[in-house]
Amino acid sequence: MIKITRLKYLIFALVIIVSISLLFGCNQQEKTNLQSPNWIETQIDMEKAKSTQEEVDNGHRPGLLDPHQVSYEFLETQLNIAGNEVQEMKDIKDTNNGKIIQVTLSDGKVLQLYLIQPVKKGSTGIWQVQKYRFVE
Repeated sequence: MIKITRLKYLIFALVIIVSISLLFGCNQQEKTNLQSPNWIETQIDMEKAKSTQEEVDNGHRPGLLDPHQVSYEFLETQLNIAGNEVQEMKDIKDTNNGKIIQVTLSDGKVLQLYLIQPVKKGSTGIWQVQKYRFVE
């Protein structure tokens, strides 16, 4: 009788653990799903991107090599969110083509930016925001 009770508790605990793992695993996947309809696309002018990449290659505007700096610039110029409203900025996912940066604002709102390197990949490629969304 004791062995059966222990087995029931063990199975119950296992079911709970698996359920929690699936719940949070799916939730995290949704948080970084680039196919979600909630993303707002931005226009990337490839001619301008190539010209900007050339400027950076010639030693100008080095901040465009930093995805966090590009994120701050995008927030201020495109979304009218001042830099001092940003409470936290962190990388949450790297993809083959870019990265997702999550931004938490002082009012509790959370948004994600998907940045790509449209011209050149690697440490010498400029970053641009391809799309963004508010998640909370």
